[in-house]
Order: sequence, then C-alpha cells, then structure tokens
Amino acid sequence: MAIVHVVSHTHWDREWYLPAARFRQRLVALVDELLDDPAANGASFLLDGQTAVIEDYLAVRPERASELSALLKTGALEAGPWFVLADELIPGGEALVRNLLAGRRTMRAMRAESPKVLYCPDSFGHPAAMPMLAHGFGFGVAIVLRGFGGSRWPPGDAFWWRGPDGERVLLYHFSRSGYEVAANLPTELEATRERWKAIHQETIARTTLGVVLAMNGADHHARQEGLEVALAGLADVARPDEVRASSLGAFAANLADRADHHAGSRSLPEVCGELRDSYGFAWTLQGTLATRAHQKRRNARVERLLVRDAEPWVALATRAVRVRRTSEAAAGPVVAPSPVSRQRLVEAAWRSLLLCHPHDTLCGCSTDEVARAMDARLDEAETQAVGIRADALLAVIGHRQEDARVRREDWRPIVVVRNPAARARGGVAMLRLSSFLSDVKVGANASPGPVESEERTTPVVAGISAVQVLSRSVEHEMTESPRHYPDDDLVSACEVAAWVPEIPPYGVRCFEHAKRRRKADLPAPVRAGGDNITNGIVSVRVAGDGRVEFRDIAAGRSVDDLLSWDSAVDLGDAYTASPRGAKFTPRFAGAKVIHRGPVRGTIEMRWMLRRGRERIDARVRLVVDAGARWLRLQVEGTNTASDHRLRVRLATDVAHPEVVADAMFGPVERHAIVVAEADARMEQPPPTAPLHRYVSLFGPERGATIFSDGLAEYEATDDGAVFVTIVRAVGELSRSDLPERPGNAGWPTATPGAQCVGPFGAGLALLLHGARGAAVTDEIERAADDILLPLTGGTLRSALHAPEPIAGFELQGEGLAFSAAKESEDGRWLVLRCVNLLDVERAGTWRLGSAVGEAHLARLDETPSSPLQASGNSVPFRAPPRGVVTVLCR
Repeated sequence: MAIVHVVSHTHWDREWYLPAARFRQRLVALVDELLDDPAANGASFLLDGQTAVIEDYLAVRPERASELSALLKTGALEAGPWFVLADELIPGGEALVRNLLAGRRTMRAMRAESPKVLYCPDSFGHPAAMPMLAHGFGFGVAIVLRGFGGSRWPPGDAFWWRGPDGERVLLYHFSRSGYEVAANLPTELEATRERWKAIHQETIARTTLGVVLAMNGADHHARQEGLEVALAGLADVARPDEVRASSLGAFAANLADRADHHAGSRSLPEVCGELRDSYGFAWTLQGTLATRAHQKRRNARVERLLVRDAEPWVALATRAVRVRRTSEAAAGPVVAPSPVSRQRLVEAAWRSLLLCHPHDTLCGCSTDEVARAMDARLDEAETQAVGIRADALLAVIGHRQEDARVRREDWRPIVVVRNPAARARGGVAMLRLSSFLSDVKVGANASPGPVESEERTTPVVAGISAVQVLSRSVEHEMTESPRHYPDDDLVSACEVAAWVPEIPPYGVRCFEHAKRRRKADLPAPVRAGGDNITNGIVSVRVAGDGRVEFRDIAAGRSVDDLLSWDSAVDLGDAYTASPRGAKFTPRFAGAKVIHRGPVRGTIEMRWMLRRGRERIDARVRLVVDAGARWLRLQVEGTNTASDHRLRVRLATDVAHPEVVADAMFGPVERHAIVVAEADARMEQPPPTAPLHRYVSLFGPERGATIFSDGLAEYEATDDGAVFVTIVRAVGELSRSDLPERPGNAGWPTATPGAQCVGPFGAGLALLLHGARGAAVTDEIERAADDILLPLTGGTLRSALHAPEPIAGFELQGEGLAFSAAKESEDGRWLVLRCVNLLDVERAGTWRLGSAVGEAHLARLDETPSSPLQASGNSVPFRAPPRGVVTVLCR
C-alpha cells in the first residue's frame, strides 16, 4: 500500500510573462480566499516554498497580518524555507545562504517556521553542494524536478544525495508532471478513475518508499474549487492505496520515517554531484545561462560586492565601534548607524539583490518589463552596498564626519587603501587620488567665498613609491556630514595604478599626501611598447593580423593564438540556444599601446564584425601588471545585431584536459553530457556549462585557468580552448519550432530587449600553472582574489589624522578559501566561514585584530554546535575534506 500525500499549492513565479505588480494583484485575491476559508483536518496550502509572497501580500493587506500569522503557525498555510525560489546554478553559495536566512527571517517575523524541506520545484538544475546547504539549515529532505531523472540516473523517486563533504540529504524526485500531477482533480466518478490510473502509473509505479507527493495546483493557480469532494472520490477509487489531504511538512516526515525503516532492509540508491541532466525526462533548459548575459554579469559583481566588500567591513566596523565606545562617548555623540542598524541595512541591500534571483528573473527568461525591473533592483543593491562599505570604512578608521566638516583648516588628506582578502597583500592597487582645485558654493544666497587652486598634477603619496596615471579628470567631490550641507569642491581626480606595501588581511592602511616624490622601488616592472608588453614574468604580443601570443617566461610555456571570436546565428529563444552557423567574420582593426608601465601595461585591440546594417564594434584590452603571472583581458563593445551569439575563444596549451569549474562552495569536475538519440528528441544537451569565477583545465603535467568577473556560461573543448559567451541575442521568450527543444517552454512573447542591443563587456584573465594538486588549488584561489578583488582605495581629503594600519581577520591553512565574514543574524557574533577545497582534512586558524573571548563551530544557519578553544586573537579549527566550516566568535 502506498500513501499519497495530496498537497494543495500554487507555483508562484513572482514575475515571468507578467511583471511582479500584475501578478501581485492575483496573489492578493488568492491569499484573501485562503484566509477567509482556511484548510482544515490536517490539510494545508503551500505558498510555493518562498516567503517573498508573504511580503508582497502584506504590502497590500497589512491589516490581515495576524490572520496570516495564525495560519502559518498552525500549518494550515506553509511557506519557505526560501525567500525566493532562485535559479540555483547562477548565484553563489553565499547568496543561497542569504536567501534561506531571509526566508527564515520573514517566517519568524510571522511567529512561524517553515517546513524542514529544501523545496526546489522548478529550478533549472542544482549544484553539487546542495546537500551541504540542506544539512547546514537542518533540512533532512530535498525535493527537485529538473536536472535529474531519465536513463542515466537510478530508477525510482527517493535517493540519498551526497555532497562533496560527505553530508547527504534524502532526495525526493518529482514525476514527469512535477508539481502539477494532481492539479484540477475531477469530481465525476469515471473521470476520477481515469485520473487515478494516470497518477498511479506516473507516481506509484516508480515509488521507492511507498510515499508519494501529489501536488494539487500549478502556475499561479488559486486553490481548486470542490477539492474536498474531489479528494474523497480519489480516495475511494485509490484503495488499497491511501490518499490523504496533507502538507509538505507531513509528507517530508513520512518520507524520512520510511527511509529510516528502509535502511534496515536495503539502502536507497545514492547519487552525488550536480543535477544538470534530466534529458528525456524533463526540460533542463541550460540555455538560460547566457540569456541577457550582461545582467548575470552585473548580478555576480554586486553579489561579490556584498559578500566580499560590504559585509566584512560592517563586521569590522561593529568590532571597532565597540572597542572605541568609551572614548567616543567621552568625545560626544556620533551620528552613525548602530550595529543593529548596519545589519538591517545589509539585509535591505540583500533583499534588493535576492529579488533578482528567481529562476525566471535571473535566468533572463521573462519579459522585457521584468528585465527592466531587475536592472532597477541591481541599481538599488549596488548603491546600498557601496554606501554601506563607505560608512563602515569610516567607522573602521575612526573618521567622524561631523567633526571634519567644521574643521576644514585641519584637513590632512590621506589615501585609504583596503584589502578585501583574508591574507596580507601588497603590490598593484587601483587608487583614485583627488586634490583640491576650487570651492563650489550652492544656493541663491551663497557667497562666492575664496577660490583657490592647485596645479593639476598627480598627488604625491608618502609610502607609495610607484604611481602610474591611467586617466585624469576634473570632478565635483562632496564632503558629507549628518549635521550640515555637503561641502562641494572641484577636484583634480586621477585614476592610478600604484605599487603599495603590504596591507593587513581584511585590513586598511592609510598613506598621507606628501610634498616630495620618493624614488620608485618596483619589482618586476612593466614595459610596453610597439606590439609587446612584458614584466619579465609573462609577456603578450599582438601580431599584425590580430593574433595574440602569450608567454609564461618563467615556466617556458606559450600560447600562440590566444584570442579569437566565435560569431553564430542564434535562432533560439530565452530558454534554449539554437546556433545555425557563422554570422559575422571578425575583422581586426588594429592595436595600440595605451598604458606603457611601469605599474600597468595595456594594449588595446579593436575588432569589427559587420554584415549589412548589423555591426558589432569590440575592444579588447590586454593588461599586464607589475609582478603578475596572469594576463587580464578587458572586453568592451556595442552590439546592434539580432539573433546572434557572440563568444570569445581563449586558447591554452592544455590539450585533452580534465575540466574543473568553480561552483557553489568549491569547484566541481565537469564532463560532457551525452544522451541517447531518443532523449535528445525531447531536448538536446548543449556543450556549455555554468561559469562562476573560473574554469580550470588540467593535464598530467600542466594546467591553465580562465577567470571571469561574472559571465555565466562557458564551453571547454578537447583542444584546450574555453569559449565564454559574451552576448546571446534573441527576440522571443519561447518558440515551439526549435530542433533542440520542440515545444514551448514558456508563453510565446516578443522580447526585443533580449536582443541585448547596446553595450556589453567582460572581465577575463588567463593564468598558466602546474598540474592539479593542493599547492595549485591554493594558487588558483589566491589568483581569483587578486584578479577579482584587487587592492583598492582613494583619497579622503577631510581626514583629521592618519590612523595606523588596521588588521581585520586572517585565514591560515593550505587549501582553505575564504567564504564569508559577517555579523550574525542576532547581532551577537562575528560569523567567519571558509571552504576546504581539498579532498583531505586541513588544519586552519582564524586570526583577528583583537582578542577573542569565545568561539563555536556552527551550521550554515548560524546555529552553534560545539565550542572551539580560542587563544588570544586566534581560533584554530579542523576542516573536513571539502567541508564548509562556520565559526562564531566574539
């Protein structure tokens, strides 16, 4: 006998073929009906495993918050654990953690808890580390559809899914009809018999544990009318199988209980790795990785800004303010966010970004109106993150804006350089240096005041020996204060590449403006001239025909034709690429040196791709920095072509490679997905895969890594090349005539905005290194930080003093990668997280800039587990193979 849990639900795409505001109007009516006539007798209604819909509803109906809370507490309504149902292969691991934390926060505000189920009903694939995420939040069951199923997986509907660290979660796999298998149940007897026959064949025929989840609902569906009558009829015809009105939580508990009993007889099948292959079973829709590629790139950059550059400085500001609390109180009140307020501001910035992550939004398979709304949210998130970081840095160095504003005569300009990495670093830093030109008065009654000026030269900075100007401009610069109007000045601003001494890990070092320039002391300086750049470690040359030759001088390796373009007609839609042969023949339009060194050397190449009225103008800047072992490639251009896929091909000298790609909580090995002809008729697997920060190619004796600052799709080929998709221009949300995927994956809608007419860009880099091993894994991770998170800083003209170097937190241990540093959700702890990238246990240590009184290991959800022995400012720990280690300290 099987037990069939019928769970009434709605699958709520917050925005898709309609914008969020229009769908919210339907949502309000749906939830109103549920509150007016709640489910009873153990039944429930699931709000699709996400809590953003609760916030959307209460934004319109705040007066019903107590009724909604009551039903969520009793389980008559279920929501969460996610804040939004994200596309899981595009965001980073920390973004998915913030998603679950935000979902829990919403539920707790309603005095309720979510079912302990990692509910993923429609994501376009799942990362290998999802079992680690489930374990980190105390979820014993995960439910998925796409990315799993078919002839290449074990049969059945229940499995153990094991993560890279060995943690496992009970995986329940939907049948082919997914979350619609019990939608619109009939009430007539004969129709009920026929429907039960279909449900039985699709679900009970493949059940492993005799527990079946039959979802009653579909996209944006309100609760079925006459559901009790339909269920009673279904229960009658289903005997001896038991059909019951149920909830997601009750189903998960029943499934876990059956799995425990099942273990006594024979174990469930075990699967591991990414779930990106449901070909022949359900559409996997991996073409979405490159749709509206510019938005995915920007999302990754804002996500990195929050995780690596805003949250850590907020955590350090909180500690710094606490240390200075007594002295600051003696100096008078300070208008600055409290620690709790800072944390809430961080949460608000994350909310703006997380609302970009639903799988129809971040995937780009939505209407143009939805894409424009995503652009606005990305603007909001970036503005908030930059502001949070700026305020936190001022708190870290002890700068009081209100004091500085009224002490103009005491200003001592300093250059504040920050190191957003958990290890000490020196070398090339990108700085904005500004110097006063004239005072600017604003307002009808503003007196002109004295106007001063200085010669527009590059400021001299004490302690920074080599400064190379990259660009120069005249700008307005405001000095803010919470108690005054801004002080506006006209300044000479220089963007420079500078060689700076060592900056403490996640620390700050301040350098005063000086009168005299010191003789430059620069190791491995850059020389650029003619067609060549070199720093003595690596070199790059552009031939007259546009061929790029890259050499690793120290290793004696070279790539003779590094860069080329791949231009193809793409007649696909937002879900699926359909390349149909070459579209443009790229034409090299020359190269010139634009930065000659000694800190940075740059050659700019120009390319033209034209046919008729369609054209693409592209620029590629090849950049070599002093002391660097890698080559940067900065791609910019303008697209006017339609139905087109543009990729850049980067060659390496690693043929027949093993492919290892960065992913959620550590890299994964990737292999081509090969399916039978019968499965390919339903959907053909593309040769592309998700791209996070890098993809590495390894041979027996050597390796190479391509880094990306946010584009989400790559293809690695057997000859050692990596294609990175820059633009995929399509004009339809969904088509039904594609050979790669017959049938509409969404509602046919014109999406002219998805042709991506306008500017595009990419930040890429190439590093040649050794064969795969612990030291090389460490080298790649360090390079990723140096390339994507360089030393940066700028002039603080209103400084009243130059603080001593400030150390934040340092991570020690080979193979350990920094993941997060943030204030805990309850504001009582500093949360430090790292990932062991190796397959062996590693000893690690966190070192803080001040003494640690208490430390604990914790889950991803910040629940403490076991105490750690802190010693002074150090917290040692053990990291299991491929494990994620979260430490709470204070």
